[in-house]
Amino acid sequence: MGLAAKLAAANAGASPYPAHPFGQAAPPAAPPQPAFDPTKDVNAVLRMLEDGVKDQNISHFYPPGSLKPIAERIVRTGALTQIAQSWHLPYELAMDLARLALFDIALLLDDSASMQFFENGVRIDELRMMAGKIATAAGLFDSDGIEVRWLNSKKEGNGFTTEAQVVELIGRVKWDRATPLGTAMKHKILEPLVYKKIKKNALKKPLLIISVTDGAPTAEPRDEIVKVIIEARDKLSKTPYTPDAVSFQFAQVGNDLEARQFLEEIDSHPKIGSLVDTCSNFENESDDMAKANPPVHLTRELWLTKLLVSLAPFLSPSLPSSSNSSLPAARPDPLRLGQLGREVMLLAR
Repeated sequence: MGLAAKLAAANAGASPYPAHPFGQAAPPAAPPQPAFDPTKDVNAVLRMLEDGVKDQNISHFYPPGSLKPIAERIVRTGALTQIAQSWHLPYELAMDLARLALFDIALLLDDSASMQFFENGVRIDELRMMAGKIATAAGLFDSDGIEVRWLNSKKEGNGFTTEAQVVELIGRVKWDRATPLGTAMKHKILEPLVYKKIKKNALKKPLLIISVTDGAPTAEPRDEIVKVIIEARDKLSKTPYTPDAVSFQFAQVGNDLEARQFLEEIDSHPKIGSLVDTCSNFENESDDMAKANPPVHLTRELWLTKLLVSLAPFLSPSLPSSSNSSLPAARPDPLRLGQLGREVMLLAR
């Protein structure tokens, strides 16, 4: 069942999964939950992981028998249940977060001068919220946590699993330089976290790279990031890992029009468009949804879901909105996290 149907079922109080033989009741949380909680069912989680490996073409990393221990750990720790309850997600949607356990995550964050200079520092607040919630979510599914790198600063975050760790790191960064997106991607993410490992045949998990920026690249050619991604594709194509071993996701904070145009350029680029996914800032996405017929109220929670799950188109103007839920119906693209950064779900605030 697709996410659109899951959302519809959740809003209607129905379950897309077979009824539990004992008919256990749903916890008292909004939105309404089905009688059967699949987040506590090892086989249901295992099926989600198996589908993820197949969809993302990452079977090289997960030979037969390797997924069941992961599913058992997810159920044992209650990771999905925690996400569903704290983010007010229907269980059916929370299940998709299980695929997060299949990936390592690296954040490439913008510390350019414009982050602080414009909008009274709101861009930094937005970045802090996003990075903190991603770290917390990743930590629930993998004790290895996330890696954090900056476009300019040499300060690093390694194995972060909590929002507090991210907040402390951000507090030590100076916002006073340029936006060398492609250069930083190559030298701070791909070379140490991917290329160095594939030379030793030591890449243990596929990598999801989430870049958060407030502007188009500066201090480097505008197409540098395109060249870097093409190079990554070519290098990985010559290995057993394949290009699906790395996913590129780009997100905007702030209201810079050139940044939005740049993200649109790389998302539709004839050579790398199929290798990347992008998300505009909250204000732009919210305006688009407000113009839908009928209008849809886009919360920050849903905006982050759009960023990390990348439902494209996330909300269709032809889809009805719910009068009694902040979760609108959604129509997803095929779920392809291994290549496009799909299927990681996250809510904030």
